[in-house]
Amino acid sequence: MEEDAGLGNGGLGRLAACFIDSMATVGLPAHGYGIRYEYGIFKQKFEDGYQHELPDNWLRYGNPWEVGRPEYHLPVKFFGRVDHVDGHYKWADTEVVYAVAYDTPVPGYKNDVVNTLRLWSASSDKDFDLGHFNHGDYIRAVLDRNKAENISRVLYPNDNFFEGKELRLKQEYFLTAASLHDIVRRFKNSEFGNKSTNRTDMKLLPEKCAIQLNDTHPSIAIPELMRILM
Repeated sequence: MEEDAGLGNGGLGRLAACFIDSMATVGLPAHGYGIRYEYGIFKQKFEDGYQHELPDNWLRYGNPWEVGRPEYHLPVKFFGRVDHVDGHYKWADTEVVYAVAYDTPVPGYKNDVVNTLRLWSASSDKDFDLGHFNHGDYIRAVLDRNKAENISRVLYPNDNFFEGKELRLKQEYFLTAASLHDIVRRFKNSEFGNKSTNRTDMKLLPEKCAIQLNDTHPSIAIPELMRILM
């Protein structure tokens, strides 16, 4: 039996699914964005009248509907500092996490129109430290990779402590930064299959793109778009 996608099944998830499905059905071109969580919210098990939460490894056998798009991996920066150099501001000493794209087609109803749901998976720019491994420090050898991949590891991590709050904020910024970068790239490369820049006047962006924020989770997209346009 096919696993349910561990992407959230509450009201907001259903609303987002309705949006992209309806837009495909009426022939309105659109892209949806989200995080490709490795584990869903949890599997439910009852023992002696009590609920027990188990990992929901919905990608255990892969996802036949998705297509990996490694050519669209994007760097997302965290932490660091801002330096003022020659009248310009530079974001320095950052922690870089790569957003790797996975596309799922969303067909319209009897109209040969297909929109796309693009999900981002987090990947480290420092995959493996051979030096630490050869000195027997096996945990530290993959520490950077695990830290980066934790961003897309679990849907709704517990935020009753500081580390959980930090992880949720990193998830929100990871999603919005990668998605906005992709939106701006699509705007500039206006011709299908053409990777060269065709549009340079960013004042035309609101005429070509409309961005819908699904609840407050991606609201950080507003200052992030301002940062991109500055």
